Amino acid sequence: MIISHIKLKNWRNFRSIDVALQDRVFLVGPNACSKSNFLDALRFLRDLAKPGGGLQKAVNERGGIAKIRSLSARRYPNVEIEIHLAESKDTQPTWK
Repeated sequence: MIISHIKLKNWRNFRSIDVALQDRVFLVGPNACSKSNFLDALRFLRDLAKPGGGLQKAVNERGGIAKIRSLSARRYPNVEIEIHLAESKDTQPTWK
C-alpha cells in the first residue's frame, strides 16, 4: 500500500496544497521554500500511528497547534491533512 495523494490545508506555510505522489518523489527548490514543512506532514502522520504516539503527542512535539497552523489561516483556522492510500500508483485509492 502506498500514499498516492496528499492534501494539506493550513499546514505550516501551506494555505492549500494538493499533490499526487508517484513511486519516487523528489522535492527540489531553494532554501526556505517549505520542502521540510511538506515532509513534516508525513512525519506527523507517522507520529500519529507509531506505538506511544497519538494526536496530542504529535501536536505537542511540534510546539502546539499555533506552530502547525498556517499564519494565513484566519478565516478558516482548521488544519487538515488528507491522504489517499492505494495498492499501487495505477489503482484507485482504497482509503482516504
